[in-house]
Amino acid sequence: MKKNLIIVESPAKAKTIGNFLGKDYEVIASKGHIRDLPKSSFGIKIEDDEFIPEYRITSDHSALVKELKS
Repeated sequence: MKKNLIIVESPAKAKTIGNFLGKDYEVIASKGHIRDLPKSSFGIKIEDDEFIPEYRITSDHSALVKELKS
């Protein structure tokens, strides 16, 4: 049976929400921001007078993202 996935930032919130929603939902805590602007470059492209952010997955969350994709 497939479950609905909800991602929240706080582990405490994940536990509370998971208890409230029940077994049809899986609630996972990200423990912080998963993506951020890179520190090695400006992190924003300018194209056609628009600012386009270049978000990257933070190194401390790459394992979580890999788990979520599987």
